[in-house]
Amino acid sequence: MHATYRKRMLFQSPAESSLAAAFASLASCNPFLTERIQVEREILGDEFVDADVVWNVARNVDGNRPNIGKLQRRAEALALELRARLAAGAGASDRELAIYEGVALYVLYYRVQQALQSIIDASAAKPQQETAAIYAPFVEACEQFLQIPGVRLPTDYPPHHLFACCFQVRRAFHHIFQYIVGASMAAARLRASIWQSIFTHDMLRYRRVMYDRMNDLTTLVTGPSGTGKELVARAIAMSRYIPFDAKARSFTGDFAGSFHALNLSALSPTLIESELFGHRRGAFTGALEDRAGWMEVCQPLGTVFLDEIGELDPLIQVKLLRVLQTREFQRLGDTKTRPFKGKIIAATNRDLGREMNDGRFRRDFYYRLCSDMVMTPSLRQQLEESPVDLRSMIFFIASRIAP
Repeated sequence: MHATYRKRMLFQSPAESSLAAAFASLASCNPFLTERIQVEREILGDEFVDADVVWNVARNVDGNRPNIGKLQRRAEALALELRARLAAGAGASDRELAIYEGVALYVLYYRVQQALQSIIDASAAKPQQETAAIYAPFVEACEQFLQIPGVRLPTDYPPHHLFACCFQVRRAFHHIFQYIVGASMAAARLRASIWQSIFTHDMLRYRRVMYDRMNDLTTLVTGPSGTGKELVARAIAMSRYIPFDAKARSFTGDFAGSFHALNLSALSPTLIESELFGHRRGAFTGALEDRAGWMEVCQPLGTVFLDEIGELDPLIQVKLLRVLQTREFQRLGDTKTRPFKGKIIAATNRDLGREMNDGRFRRDFYYRLCSDMVMTPSLRQQLEESPVDLRSMIFFIASRIAP
């Protein structure tokens, strides 16, 4: 078979090149954008099964569309064919190799995504889920598709990093799809916005260099009361990149306990400082012993969620600004400087522009908060676009109250 391919180019026709490019785009696109559905339609043609223009719980109970299996089989066959041609010495430009790599990454993810979902489902009962049985065949697949003798692909991803990326993608899809409900375009745009907050607008760059830097970016979630701002924050927090230790055959952190929420409007300024930064014994009346705050408890892969940030006292805004600028803080009554290594997500239903104009919210603090922003649509907007969403929302709320 190799002799058959030896004098051929990687792609045998413009149609095949376009097909491969479409699969490569699926490997790095935002799955909650309507453009994703259009790419699926282009790939499958007459085999495409019409469904809603957006993925949502109401019509896709488990998050799997009827087209996914067909796409996976086509991608697998195409990747194996292209891999055989490359192994046989077929010529390929850098762009064509990048396209092949994208197809291979698409195949690798769908080979392992169901097994990774089982880890997510079991996380509450067993955070340290055994992953060796999943990782071993994944490494073999990486060697098969990405380590081709005589071929240098554009990026040299180690298997443990790709495995961690696949796990992150699966967690992100799960937590966005399952908890941000609604078939309206407003809800679809919100899901897409959350995905971009996690992975930026460029998945390829994220996978190369941004995956371990996102904790430096603070996310500000804005929108009316009752529109799921904490759900948005939780989805982002639960979807952070967790490195995989290839020697130990396990992930280096547990996403299930990584979210620390604090409602600022429910506490006095002194208690807010104590909850955030901790305190030394005797720092204030009632401080009977040393106590670590959320900034100290939060691990590097963890997230502190500050709800109702618009209610924050200006003096505490100054202290939080220092954390955002230097990633350092001090306990109340202490002079020792401690590092903050996690991520901060803040939320508010207030108009912070008006609050700044009225002198109640610091501009420098706001500019540090809004390096990344997610806006939640009002319930009225969602229900006007999709009245049937009311039923889905009622069932979702009921399931959270009485699971």
